[in-house]
Amino acid sequence: MNWKAPVVLLIGLFLLGGVVTAVPFDKPEAVPLATVKALALRELHKFPEFNRAIPTNPTPLYFPDGRLVAYEFRIVKNGKTIGYIIVSANRNLPPAILEAGFGEKTPSDLMKELAVRKGAKNYRFAYLGGLSYGLLIGDKLMDIKGREYKKPSRYTLSLEVEATKNQKEWKSIESIVLTTPKYPITPLATITSEKIIYGVPAWTDTDPGGASDTDSNLGPAPDPWGDNDGCAPIAGSMVVGYYEPQYRTDWYREAIIDILHDLMHTDYYGNTAPDDIGPGLEAFYQDAIRRYWEGELADPPHCSYQVYWYENPDPSWLFGKLKYEVDNNRPGLFRTFQAYLEESGKWITWPHVMSFTGYRIYSNGYEYLQVHTGARNYEALSVDWILVGNWQNADLYVIYPTCISGPEPLSGGDTVER
Repeated sequence: MNWKAPVVLLIGLFLLGGVVTAVPFDKPEAVPLATVKALALRELHKFPEFNRAIPTNPTPLYFPDGRLVAYEFRIVKNGKTIGYIIVSANRNLPPAILEAGFGEKTPSDLMKELAVRKGAKNYRFAYLGGLSYGLLIGDKLMDIKGREYKKPSRYTLSLEVEATKNQKEWKSIESIVLTTPKYPITPLATITSEKIIYGVPAWTDTDPGGASDTDSNLGPAPDPWGDNDGCAPIAGSMVVGYYEPQYRTDWYREAIIDILHDLMHTDYYGNTAPDDIGPGLEAFYQDAIRRYWEGELADPPHCSYQVYWYENPDPSWLFGKLKYEVDNNRPGLFRTFQAYLEESGKWITWPHVMSFTGYRIYSNGYEYLQVHTGARNYEALSVDWILVGNWQNADLYVIYPTCISGPEPLSGGDTVER
């Protein structure tokens, strides 16, 4: 292996032990992956060796105490790895490339090799600063030489001393995301097939909770439950919004979510039993017709729905079924206990329902599904991608509409074969 010594940018990264109490937290520390990607693209020109290269495969790195600190990007040119950069992803650190190196292997490659040697199964990559790395394994920290330490309650870099200044710089950097084209998922491969259903709303709920049970909560009025209407009603509302253009207004968005909250028997905290999701959506047409004739809705529904629930199938089968539905312009629902959102750079760590709206296949065999997350802006991006199989216990809800009258749904794009 040809390995050149990594370059550290004018930043002395040294660890300071102990708990920091003077660091302000105006916003959550972790920076969204989209912002970090935009920063990586903007700063890459500082390395002439990476001219015409592409930063790919963002890999999260964590402080020894478990906080997100940075992302490692593999730098690829002409299909080959030529180095890496480590880009800050913590608001208490300056928005910058913290480290760069040149060679065929990256720090995450070396840490994976360490995990194999030590038989570690569940771990995260740790960044200690100053060209030092390790593995977080439960309540232990293992350094690159295999030595184990107790996981600290708090670890800081010297750069965090200027947290207030760094946070202000991040606020200006974040405007990059608004002016830079969205950074795509770019594995070491080319896209061979892709399809996205256009016209599916990327909705979330915005109405507050806490109203009395006797209040009329339809639409943006306060609901007689918590602030979260529930991910399943939100995901279902996106499918309804796709087939029912007359409901694509702010008022109707909240109304449809409220109706599905009731029909799916979603509880006060936004939880929905998986076997109530399909029947709730199937009951929507008759309930909406009733509300139309009683004057609650100004516009009637035009489509009824039949839902088929596939519980935790094999990932390859799930993707094949999802692909068939997307190819036929039929969005559906995807439910999982845990999955990694590629663009947001975040793990879903609780049962969550999203709408599926597309897929992408790469020449190296990687397959991704596109989802509308239903998340609020501070939680995750509204549209994201999930690597097939990079989840735990995933269910698929396939939805067949029968549209009686009114405008047809927006047409999806053609399948792209490259």
